[in-house]
Amino acid sequence: MPPAPPLPSVIVVLDRHDDTLHTHTALAAHHPLSGRITLHPGPGTTSVAGLAHDLLVALGKPPLLPGRFPGGRQPAWEAATAWMTALPVTRLTVLRAHRLTARRTMRLLQLQARTGIHLTLVCHRPHLPAAVHQALRTTDYIVTADFEAARRHYYGTPVAEPPPADEPAAPASRWLTLPVLDRIVSYDSPRPCTDPCTPPPIAWRHRPPPVPLTAPTAQRVAQRLHTATAHPRLAAALAAALFTGASLQQLATARPRDNPAFSRHTSSTGRQASATTAGSRSSSIS
Repeated sequence: MPPAPPLPSVIVVLDRHDDTLHTHTALAAHHPLSGRITLHPGPGTTSVAGLAHDLLVALGKPPLLPGRFPGGRQPAWEAATAWMTALPVTRLTVLRAHRLTARRTMRLLQLQARTGIHLTLVCHRPHLPAAVHQALRTTDYIVTADFEAARRHYYGTPVAEPPPADEPAAPASRWLTLPVLDRIVSYDSPRPCTDPCTPPPIAWRHRPPPVPLTAPTAQRVAQRLHTATAHPRLAAALAAALFTGASLQQLATARPRDNPAFSRHTSSTGRQASATTAGSRSSSIS
């Protein structure tokens, strides 16, 4: 396995006079589809979990995860880390960073270590705050007070690529009727394999095979998974079931090499193509 590339230096922007130009420019750079996230932490809290919830909101995800967790602790940081890797996000700009505690700053540094993002902390003060300075003691960082340099860090280096497609409009109805989900538990499925094996295909005796999703429905499903599903594992399970038409008995034996739709490290175009291919082959997979 090749060694991991070195982490980019943390950028600390000193907005000496708390100029609204810095805030407006950083917020304008926020565009998740382009890999850029601007985090504006909510006021009135210093908790580490609260910062993770703010980050999930910035990613366009619900901040609260469904289910019960030990000690009442939601895995919000784990979910945010997974989403940033999957989308993928390459730049994170944090406003009002002079208000960060040392623990919150350390959490952001751990997030950078796990995802390799370009992290920019915007301190709206003339000097580096003590808590942020304490957290950065063992990290490579660069301090700048130049607005144009800061703007380049907010947006990143321009690349020659077509502009990202606009996000699809929100569905008019809250509910989506998806007959394929009726087959998540299939009585026609063979018994699941307990060891690595190739399960036999389903023999459709009780119900007909599922009909592949149409392109408009697939787009609405993808948008709903993106905006209304907080936990990445739940989103992945639903996406696999919807776009393959396979039952849970079959999906439990799936390996990443079995189908392109299960591949994580693809471009957004590649993911869409894989999902479409999987949908068109649902009857053969089943």
